[in-house]
Order: sequence, then structure tokens, then C-alpha cells
Amino acid sequence: MNPPSLDKSRRPTFTLTEWRKLTRLMREWVKKGKSWGGVGRDRTLIQQYVLLLANCGARIGEFRFVAWDDFSTIDTDDGPRLVARVTGKTGPREIVFQKGAEDYLKRIYDNRKCELNDGPPLDGYVFCHKDGKPIGSFKKGFESLLKFCGLRKDSSGRTRTLYSLRHFYATIRLSEEVSPYLLAQQMGTSVEMLERFYGHVVTTLIARQVTKTAPRGLRATSTINDYPFERT
Repeated sequence: MNPPSLDKSRRPTFTLTEWRKLTRLMREWVKKGKSWGGVGRDRTLIQQYVLLLANCGARIGEFRFVAWDDFSTIDTDDGPRLVARVTGKTGPREIVFQKGAEDYLKRIYDNRKCELNDGPPLDGYVFCHKDGKPIGSFKKGFESLLKFCGLRKDSSGRTRTLYSLRHFYATIRLSEEVSPYLLAQQMGTSVEMLERFYGHVVTTLIARQVTKTAPRGLRATSTINDYPFERT
């Protein structure tokens, strides 16, 4: 019997280089849509949807019916953070967004306010059509975006989906040494599931930690922390 390959349990995601390419070309994709009538509205909304998902790791279904009054902010030592109440497989929970994600939500609010000539109702859906009804799926729009960016498939030939944004979030947070337990709480999953699908990241993290040596002299350490990566 041949042992199962670890790669089969991985999910298609994005590298940092691919993510930066996506966010850069996404702006051009949105601009082209604005010259095509109603497509511009849809693409602008998808842009913010993608950025918000990549900055919180929520499931697609958890975002579908989120309303304006589900959002709030909390104060941290590093400034305020956007928080949302969602309901998923593990029941209701609160998710915390990365720094700067509030800008993406504000763009949706400002556009919706222009449509209604007033602020949207607190119980109104955030991701909605002009008539206020929730948008069932962004699948086709996201596929159009990936095709435009040349990122439909990953290096192993696996087709990316909206869930790739969740996997991207998990991979980045684990690589930045976030506690798997806390990350599991944030994403509404278990540590066991994180180990199953992101074990390659955890293994690299463990290897780095257990082989760490004390710096000589006063050598300073630094980390790359430019998340979120889209700052228009």
C-alpha cells in the first residue's frame, strides 16, 4: 500500500507574491468594470468582500447574511480592531479582523449610503443587491477575477475558490506564530483540523522554534508584519 501524500490534504491558497499580484490587478479589474455599467458595482463589492475574508478567515456561509449591526470595534494596545458576530458550524462567535480591515467595510458603507441617499439600516445586509436582498454567491465573480489575474490555479494545478482566502489567512497567521489554539477559536474550527490541513506550516514553525539560538551581543531581530497587504 502506498502511504497517502500530505499534499492531498492541503488546500489551494496564495503565496505572498500571488496575493500582492491579486490585490494589485484587482484594482484594474474593478476599474474596467466601472465602464461596463452595473458590473462596476458588483466588482467593487467583490473587491471588499475578498479583502475582508482574507483578513479574518471566516467561512463563506458565515459572511452571507452578515448585517451592519453585527459589526463593532474593540480597543487593543495597537489601536482599534473591527469585530463581527457570525454563526457557523460551531455556533455563534465573534471574529476579529486584521488592522486596516475597517477601511474595506467603510467603502461598502459609503457606496451603499450613496445608493440609498442615507445610511443603510442597521439590520440591512452588508453584501446585498441594490434592492437590499442578500447576494447568494460571489463564486462567478471571483472566478472572473482570478482568470483576469492569471491565478485560477495554484502551482500544483489545483483550482482556487473563495475558500482559498480562508486557507490563505490560516497559513499567514500560523507562519507569523499565532497560537494554533487561538487561531482555531477565531476560525471556528479545531486545532486538529489546523494540524491536518496546515501541518506543513506548523512543522516549519516548530523547527524554527526548537532550533532557535540566543542572539549574540545586542543583535536586533525583526519581523515582517505588513498584513493586510492591500492599502488603497
